[in-house]
Amino acid sequence: MTPSTRYSPPPEPTVKPGSGQRWRGPVSTVLGILAGLALVAAVIAGYAGSLVSSTDRYVATVGPVIQDPAVQADLSGQISDQITSRMDISSTIQDEVAQRSDTRAAQGLASVLGPRIAERTNNLVEQTVSKAVASQAFAVMWTDANRAAHQVLVRALEDEPGGVASIAGNGDVSISTTAMISEAKSRLLAQGVAAASAIPDDAGQDYTVFSAPGLASALSALDTLGRVSAVLPWAALLLAAGAVLAAPRGRRIRSGIVLSLAGGGAALAAALALRVVEQGIVNAAGGSAVSPEAAAAVSGAFLEPLSGALRSVLVLALLAVGVLYAAGHPSRWSGWALRHLRICQGTAAALTVLVLFLPGLAPGIVLGVAAVMVAVIVVLEVMARTQRTPALA
Repeated sequence: MTPSTRYSPPPEPTVKPGSGQRWRGPVSTVLGILAGLALVAAVIAGYAGSLVSSTDRYVATVGPVIQDPAVQADLSGQISDQITSRMDISSTIQDEVAQRSDTRAAQGLASVLGPRIAERTNNLVEQTVSKAVASQAFAVMWTDANRAAHQVLVRALEDEPGGVASIAGNGDVSISTTAMISEAKSRLLAQGVAAASAIPDDAGQDYTVFSAPGLASALSALDTLGRVSAVLPWAALLLAAGAVLAAPRGRRIRSGIVLSLAGGGAALAAALALRVVEQGIVNAAGGSAVSPEAAAAVSGAFLEPLSGALRSVLVLALLAVGVLYAAGHPSRWSGWALRHLRICQGTAAALTVLVLFLPGLAPGIVLGVAAVMVAVIVVLEVMARTQRTPALA
């Protein structure tokens, strides 16, 4: 039998898949987790840094709080107390009567009428102050006072305290009510309450905008976050790229899932921590001059935008997990989806319309969900047309 002359290359040495590259999987996982944490840290640092560094952002956050009924009630109550304490109507009436007649009957009449007149005057003061606090003039004063408060925050970072607002050692951030009391005084005099003339022009006291224990010691940390807020997004991007590149061949989608889960988990943990912080601020208000309702309104104004951003990160992370899993396992869903093509596309279109017109959703959530749903519609259509096209010979 004639031997074959066909050339046969020597067999290649058998190499166990992945040998010598066992480090890639753990390194990719660690980098993915760090990337998710860095992403959430970038969101928190960016928000905190903008509040610390930008007076306009701070005022835009706290300014609308004056429209909250709880804050208006709390502020008007404190201003009314400050005014009525300067207008001792009952004693004034008794003194006036004593100057004109020191008879027992006159003194008895003054003791009876004095408290009643004082009660009615105090009610008038409360009504006048309540209307004044709800006015646009007070909203402007509130904004101006909080602008000054932010300047105090900046000075505190630079160790230069002072001004018309202050930060106490227990974390109370206060503003002066002098201008507000002066406005209330003018309104009372315009209504014929002559006793209001006894209110000094500098009768204002401090109103605590919010109480946050440990705030003074945390200002430097917030300032540091603001300084690194520009670096953290790039760090997250580099870590994410490193996680994908370090992943073993065929497992890069898995590294993306790990990254998304880490970011979503960190966002959820941070959002829950914010709830604990907000509840702590409200509880701390029980021992301060601020009512718990007003403290909840103010803390909500500061923390709710950040909480909304973290919820957006969580939703987008879950969407990313779903998309990456679907991309890595097309055989598990493509057949069913193509058999129910129009139903799937109609559902995706309905979800797109829903998130676009549903009020209260964060912009990040709206854009993320809409982008994924549009991608689903396009991908399903391309797959369906590819399947219907006859294969070329």
